[in-house]
Amino acid sequence: MKLLGAGLAWSFTFQSSVVGFPTLQKRESNTATPRNVIYVQTFTDSAGNWFNLTDLVTEQSGITHVILASLHLDSPTQIHLNDNDINSTYWDPLWPMVTSLQSAGVKVSLMMGGAAAGSWARIATDFDVYYPEILSILRSHNLDGFDFDVEENVSLDALVKLAQQLDTDLGTDFILTGAPVATALVNEGNLDNVSWPLLDATATSSTRPNGKLFNWYNTQFYDGWGNAGTPTTYENIISAGWDPSRIVMGVLTAGREGSEWVSLSGLSSTISSLKSMYSDFGGISAWEYGGGAGSSDGVTPEQWVATISSYLFY
Repeated sequence: MKLLGAGLAWSFTFQSSVVGFPTLQKRESNTATPRNVIYVQTFTDSAGNWFNLTDLVTEQSGITHVILASLHLDSPTQIHLNDNDINSTYWDPLWPMVTSLQSAGVKVSLMMGGAAAGSWARIATDFDVYYPEILSILRSHNLDGFDFDVEENVSLDALVKLAQQLDTDLGTDFILTGAPVATALVNEGNLDNVSWPLLDATATSSTRPNGKLFNWYNTQFYDGWGNAGTPTTYENIISAGWDPSRIVMGVLTAGREGSEWVSLSGLSSTISSLKSMYSDFGGISAWEYGGGAGSSDGVTPEQWVATISSYLFY
């Protein structure tokens, strides 16, 4: 799990240490379901050793999407990925791993927002200042998508404007996702003032899948906003009119990550039920990889992800 040197070149043998998991084929379509999505916010251990994200492919985890978190717009000259300037040499070990993941068919996105407020307010008030910086970051690192994690009050117009401009500049294959809490999709509670059903109805496109700017939503089913231990929360969202292919159930990878963690065995039951109900079930997104994924289930992070893949794909 450690990266021993920023300049290390990676080669892939694709020999799985997890018995019985065949190699997944590359997924070229952004509409393919289900998805196995993992957020990464913790990139090093307590001693500063980098976690090797390429374990996700060399260990045959079946991951389909990785989301790097979190981008913060602190000022026009201070744009951070977590606590470090995204353009600093601190991140030099990360970008070769991103390239290796992509070479193996994994899509890699960048998430903006989260619990640290300010980024979305700055987009709303100073779009022409900050948008070129976001676009430069996405292009310079050849990233595949952008995840809207909105946890502060912001106008719907600002979110639509950003989605439209990313679509214009990066094309219809560029992945646009949102990260609302589950109750926000049925207007029953939120972390912001955004009506996500109205946002989705407004953020339309004549060239994107389903006529929508947002490909799908990595929806939070924990911390009091939903429950991944049963199918009920997900069923309520679909009953409200959402397409199952666009709703990815967000879960916690370990008890330390928040409240309402659900064990792998509990997720197995829920996923099995949702797959039987919805042939186009959107999949699973998980928070997060480096913070101890699998520790509450007694498995390694890549084994936790691989187990989710076994529930989703086999």
